[in-house]
Amino acid sequence: MKISVDIDAEQVVKLTAAVLRQLPYAANNAITRTAKEAVDAAQKDATADLQIRKRFILNRIKILQYSRVSNLTAIIGVDTKVQGAPLLLGFLEEGGEKQPIAGPDIAIPLTGEAPRPSFPDPVGTSFRYKNLKFGGGSTFADSRRGRKRTFIIPGVGIFQRVAAGDSPDSTVLIYSFKPSAKIAPHTHLRDAMLKVIGARFAPIFTEEFTKEILKKANSL
Repeated sequence: MKISVDIDAEQVVKLTAAVLRQLPYAANNAITRTAKEAVDAAQKDATADLQIRKRFILNRIKILQYSRVSNLTAIIGVDTKVQGAPLLLGFLEEGGEKQPIAGPDIAIPLTGEAPRPSFPDPVGTSFRYKNLKFGGGSTFADSRRGRKRTFIIPGVGIFQRVAAGDSPDSTVLIYSFKPSAKIAPHTHLRDAMLKVIGARFAPIFTEEFTKEILKKANSL
């Protein structure tokens, strides 16, 4: 018995070509979804490893460049472009040594004193170094005095007068001056991101490609 089968090869080729044209769109969607999941994982890792005082810090872990159909590349990482002092997240990932950006020393607020009553607290606005307004006055002594009854001892730190008199208890050290500060690695942001990318991109791509195929097939 002879069986003849007719195949409309032209339609098969058209459908195959239509499906393949959807490949970049599926890849773009998969890359973007995976990047968002990787950023979320890195933010959770930072929260687990660090005392986060401001949501602003977590928001610096982000998608730095979104994927496009014409350029299937996404870049994720830490956005270090901030005003003021450099962001420390990079140091906390790699380790390093923070250097002073103005003057010879770094002013480190001491936990338990007025600028930072407890470790989770951010430094109060009025006690930030720049807001203490050192450097004013017409004499050398005046230039060492600041707001909040504070004064500087060069090479030591910033003290605050808390009582009258000359006893040691009448002043407290609230900032310590250090020429630099060594920072040990504390986070694993890169590992958290790579773990998500390795585990999630393939299944996400399969989902997105299937969506694109079904959408295109329904339109033919």
